[in-house]
Amino acid sequence: MRSSALRKPLFVASYLATVAMSATHANSLGLPTWARIAGLVAAVLSAVAMARIHSMYPPRHDEPSDFPELLTEGPYAICRHPLYACTLANLFSIAIAFDSSWGLATCVALLPLWIALIRLEERELVEYWGERYREYASRVPALIPIPRKRRR
Repeated sequence: MRSSALRKPLFVASYLATVAMSATHANSLGLPTWARIAGLVAAVLSAVAMARIHSMYPPRHDEPSDFPELLTEGPYAICRHPLYACTLANLFSIAIAFDSSWGLATCVALLPLWIALIRLEERELVEYWGERYREYASRVPALIPIPRKRRR
């Protein structure tokens, strides 16, 4: 299976499930108002970041061959999958804004699917970009932008 066949359905299913579970089970965590507001602000900011990252893509962007160059600048210098990182942050923020334990549980339950998508996409990127992608992957984390110790 190609990552392009899984990507769009996973985005749609993730948002439908998270919003539905969060809205129908709101106020189940007992978060203070400031935490809910912080969740809403984080949801808006992560959505803006997602739009900015998506604007870097060519009109057609289903396969690695659709990109004229390997993206390694801007958010791609921080993590290899910034759109997915922002999407996950957005989903978790939605659940927090709704104060929903079920929304958070839905996000956690979806994580293995996102990880599977990343692994599938990584194989395709190595297949297409080869050593250039391997070198990039060796110095930039996949999803969580935690700085690595430099290797000598």
